[in-house]
Amino acid sequence: MEQARTLLNWEMVGIAFIVLAGSALHFAFAWTGYWKPVAIIAAVNESVWEHLKLAFWPSLFWSLFEFGALTPLGWTFWSAKGYGLLVAPILIVTIFYGYTGLLGGNVLALDIATFVIAIALGQLVSAKLLGATTLSNVTRTIGIGLLFCQVAAYSTLTFYPPPFALFEDSGDGNRGIPIRSSRSNANGIEIAGRGDTLQLFGPRNRDGDG
Repeated sequence: MEQARTLLNWEMVGIAFIVLAGSALHFAFAWTGYWKPVAIIAAVNESVWEHLKLAFWPSLFWSLFEFGALTPLGWTFWSAKGYGLLVAPILIVTIFYGYTGLLGGNVLALDIATFVIAIALGQLVSAKLLGATTLSNVTRTIGIGLLFCQVAAYSTLTFYPPPFALFEDSGDGNRGIPIRSSRSNANGIEIAGRGDTLQLFGPRNRDGDG
């Protein structure tokens, strides 16, 4: 009982960390002057895929903190995370495409609520699995495999995006890292052409520019 409470507390605190860190990563690519290595963890365009990264990487980073405190769980910990980290992207994609299909566009408030709810449920699933008395070898192996697959996907598909709508920028339809025009300021120093818009994912906000 005490261990279950400890696990739940860690996951609950993790929700706040993940939401705040994910919000910061939405702008991190622009803040670093569009430095390409940052594109691994930060959103580089307004596609749905790029915003799934904002839930995944902070969740993984938080898991590293947790692992230091919950080391006795060993590989069971990472297996549980392999399943738990899948929950947020599945929910985000399902809810986003579901409600935008009904409303004909996205609403920023609903995007934010979707992001927070998906992260919270992902953390709760992790806590449930971590509190399980035993996981079979097959279940544990699949979970670890899922974790490795997710790390590989989020590390590479920004640079090599497949031709699916999930990866298309809602503004211009392009995929991957945008080619940004540059211009010179009064001192002759080149600066980036356009900045990021305040939007979570998918089509342009119905409450915004129209």
